[in-house]
Amino acid sequence: MNKKVALVTGSSRGIGRATAIKLAREGFSIIVNYRKRREEAEETLEKIREAGSDGVIVGADVSDPVQVDKLLGEVAERYGRLDVLVNNAGWGYLTPVSSMTDELWEKQIRVNLDSVFLVTRRALPLLLNSGNGRIINITSIAGIRGVPGLAAYSAAKAGVIGFTRALAQELAGTGITVNAIAVGFAKTDMGLSFFKATGLSVREYEEKYTLTGRLVDPEEVAELVAFLAGEKASSITGQVIVIDSGQMLALPLP
Repeated sequence: MNKKVALVTGSSRGIGRATAIKLAREGFSIIVNYRKRREEAEETLEKIREAGSDGVIVGADVSDPVQVDKLLGEVAERYGRLDVLVNNAGWGYLTPVSSMTDELWEKQIRVNLDSVFLVTRRALPLLLNSGNGRIINITSIAGIRGVPGLAAYSAAKAGVIGFTRALAQELAGTGITVNAIAVGFAKTDMGLSFFKATGLSVREYEEKYTLTGRLVDPEEVAELVAFLAGEKASSITGQVIVIDSGQMLALPLP
């Protein structure tokens, strides 16, 4: 089959869902991945079909190598190809280092960093066969500047940036580009949970700690992913592109 295929991890909601829908509109078949919310994954697939494309839902914990093998095995069996990999799955938990448990640290590293390695390694044979594959890693401004209370998350997302730059060099000459998008606080369940946990007002934060007066919309990130996935971005690789409403240039984080 000639239709291109995209895998978006963690695509049952938030940035992952917006990305899956946008790539569907661009003509990709979509593998919708989720860990525990199948009903939300089904909603994503319904919107993909409304966008005029097709897809399949595959449940898998992408921090587990066995489940990652199952996920990519399903991709190979159903489509026999993979053109775009979007490593989007992520999770953070707000707690200072002084009260961070070993388990909490390890879980955030597994979900945010190990998953990117595991999925990418397993996907590489399919991406190499495509001739011009795209790997797009969703990271965070926390990985660039660090966010107090999110040390494990910040460390993992910084690791994604290093992984992106190293892999781009390893894959030179293969036709595959590797880039990362560093997102600021966005209008997603995970992004808004920061404000619930700290008691900060979203409106006050937008006014004081952004340059645009608002948080990032998931659809804006999806637009950038779609551009990086296209032919016009074939000379962009090894880059970290920030989309954060100017949060890193505004006043220091509260």
